[in-house]
Amino acid sequence: MKIAVWDTYVKRKNGTVLHFDILVPESQIDPDTIYRYGTEYLASIGEDTSGLSAEQCRFCHVEEPSEEAVRSINEKGYYILEMDEIPASHPENPTRRDIILHLRGHYPKYRFANFRGVSDDEIKSLLQTLTNA
Repeated sequence: MKIAVWDTYVKRKNGTVLHFDILVPESQIDPDTIYRYGTEYLASIGEDTSGLSAEQCRFCHVEEPSEEAVRSINEKGYYILEMDEIPASHPENPTRRDIILHLRGHYPKYRFANFRGVSDDEIKSLLQTLTNA
């Protein structure tokens, strides 16, 4: 079985951003179904269920699933893989990864941006520009 991975970022009630993946069978790539699965998951953890959209959730890639993912997909039709809890503000001395997560989590324009080939200085400068705006 191959699975489709949908990269998802949702602002939580506490101001942080939850980054998680919605994993489904490769053949199931209907966005409305994926958004419904994400909404079910958010309801299960007590978060806002006003609905996901393409701004928050996007198809990313296809991969081989873990055994845990296969069990969940066979049971519910999907599996949620929690990735990151992105703080409302970036750390004082952020790493490259911290900056990219902050940009993706808090600035929809950069949510699904590819930062490969972008220098650390350019990423830091972008964050500085956005936080001073």
